[in-house]
Amino acid sequence: MTFPAQRLPDGNILAPHHLYIGVLAAYIVCWVASSRMPKREAWATVTALTVALFGFLFVWPDYPATGALLTLSGIVGALLAMVFRSFWSDSASDLRLAALFCVLIALDDAVSHSFGVWTPLNWFWHVYLIHLVT
Repeated sequence: MTFPAQRLPDGNILAPHHLYIGVLAAYIVCWVASSRMPKREAWATVTALTVALFGFLFVWPDYPATGALLTLSGIVGALLAMVFRSFWSDSASDLRLAALFCVLIALDDAVSHSFGVWTPLNWFWHVYLIHLVT
């Protein structure tokens, strides 16, 4: 097995990957959570998500292994920040679950392109959605 499984995710880094959807939605959730607690910010989660986005969008096309590692480590870092940072333990549980859901969407795409495994959202796309858009 080669790492990453796809040298260029889906043949086009600018294609509508659900990693982008998950990360951008997680940014919005972090922004809403930070606005509920004005003296505190979700800086650890946002930084980790930015590392993942940077690795996927800018590094992966030229240096696939490094880009995949940055992407995966950024997403795992965001998950760890949500578990261990006191910001998320103090925020509302609905926002914490929303952020977790968004990051798991991004993780699904990163795992799919990095390891070449069939993930739940890829299955849903290929079984139900692709016929609607093609």
